[in-house]
Amino acid sequence: MADPSDSRKSRRQARDPFSRYLKSISGRRGPGFLSLLALLFIGLKLTGHIDWSWVWVLAPLWFRFLFVLLMIAAAIYFRKKTGWKPSGET
Repeated sequence: MADPSDSRKSRRQARDPFSRYLKSISGRRGPGFLSLLALLFIGLKLTGHIDWSWVWVLAPLWFRFLFVLLMIAAAIYFRKKTGWKPSGET
């Protein structure tokens, strides 16, 4: 016969948002290259080894955003140029 405390424990774990978060990121391996590069640049800037503008120090953090923005702009451009419409539109 199953122990009733086991079912209460599993219900409590299922409701715990932190454990759900940990389960959701279990497939991730850690910080990416751009995040590590940004940390390196920030450390070098704060210790005075580089005298770059903060815009360039933080550039690895906004490169990903610019890439997505560029892909959206390219999709809009090619849609207008080719006249492509989704299959549901007539």
